[in-house]
Amino acid sequence: MPRIQPVDVAQIQADLTESTATMSNLFRTMAHRPELAKHAMRLVEAAMREGTVEPRLKELVAVRVSQVNHCFY
Repeated sequence: MPRIQPVDVAQIQADLTESTATMSNLFRTMAHRPELAKHAMRLVEAAMREGTVEPRLKELVAVRVSQVNHCFY
């Protein structure tokens, strides 16, 4: 049981992008502070979409990091 209950996904569905949708629980919790969540979504979007590393490799790294840390991805 989380200490902070996530906001209903319907309230933030429009803000979720392909890059942030996989982390919807994180952003649903952050939605209690909308301005903070908006900036965090932009950061994730930039990290996953821009740069010289292919997005597919970034996604694989994210999956592996979650496995190593025994957390749901």
